[in-house]
Amino acid sequence: MKKEIKLIALDLDGTLYNGNGQISEKNKSVLKRAHDNGITIVISTGRPYIGLPIDEMTEIGMEYAITANGSAVYHVPDKKCLFEDAISPAESAALLRRLYQYTFHLDAFIDGDAYTQASTRPLIDKLQIPESLRGYIKNSRNVVDDLADFVICGKLSIQKLTLNFVPDENGVLTDRAKVAALLDEYRNFHYLCGGFENLEVNKAGISKAKGLRFLCDTLNIPLSQTLACGDSENDYDIVTAAGTGVAMANAQQLLLDAADFVTLSNEEDGVAYAIEKFL
Repeated sequence: MKKEIKLIALDLDGTLYNGNGQISEKNKSVLKRAHDNGITIVISTGRPYIGLPIDEMTEIGMEYAITANGSAVYHVPDKKCLFEDAISPAESAALLRRLYQYTFHLDAFIDGDAYTQASTRPLIDKLQIPESLRGYIKNSRNVVDDLADFVICGKLSIQKLTLNFVPDENGVLTDRAKVAALLDEYRNFHYLCGGFENLEVNKAGISKAKGLRFLCDTLNIPLSQTLACGDSENDYDIVTAAGTGVAMANAQQLLLDAADFVTLSNEEDGVAYAIEKFL
């Protein structure tokens, strides 16, 4: 079915990226053709700005990115922040100090950059994640001794916290249930899973769909003329808000159930398949 689509929003990990953390030549070719035909191509990711494939986005013609689950929208490649709704320093520090009692790898996204709590960095090698993702985390994070002190001293707001949990000898993710119960106490935060059973924490009300609506208003594009594609819980809001919602074949079940269309997997150029089907 061909539809009038003016904007395409694409998740990265598990969607546009294959298992090796790469954008296939087929996906690049189809996206470039869509861009050349006047369609705005947008990245919509849980990653911070620093985690974007800037060179490939520029090659394809992508000018915008919804990052950190929608808490910040950037113009690429000049890193101009067009929208941000982040967790205040005081709120961030108070939460972090309670979280320190638990065991997990901790990242904080601030002003488009990524920071890791030094005490949790050794846990990266114990995480059950693809090697490409492990390498990305190791190579893109600034390491600080105490994130709570760091945000308070610098008066820094946090766009997103990412908590990655380590399995015990029985395969159970250590402290994940306890951390989720702690987060349930807060009305000013929202958390969900962005993949591999992690927990991603944003300010309440933040979602990729909010970022999409901002861009639609900014670019004067009707929401009904958008297509969004993803694979994880953090894609649910944008996939259900877009005019056409697409789930990857490898997506979590809630997304498979909610999408308008299920495309091929991220290992089978599912993004290109969906775009060719609807455009």
